[in-house]
Amino acid sequence: MSDRDQVNKLFRQFKNKNVVVELRDNNQAEGKIIAIDNYLNIVLENDNGIETLKGGNIVYVSLNE
Repeated sequence: MSDRDQVNKLFRQFKNKNVVVELRDNNQAEGKIIAIDNYLNIVLENDNGIETLKGGNIVYVSLNE
């Protein structure tokens, strides 16, 4: 298994989980991850609908339990 496949597997563990995403502009986004890719681009589903976050703007992702 290549390093790239290992990272993909780790990212996939967040799918369908409720998370808090800290962004570079000191804002936060919360919701359920419905899609995530190799570049950490994330599609969240939350009370406001669907929100797309660019991976380059993300500082960290944490589970919201």
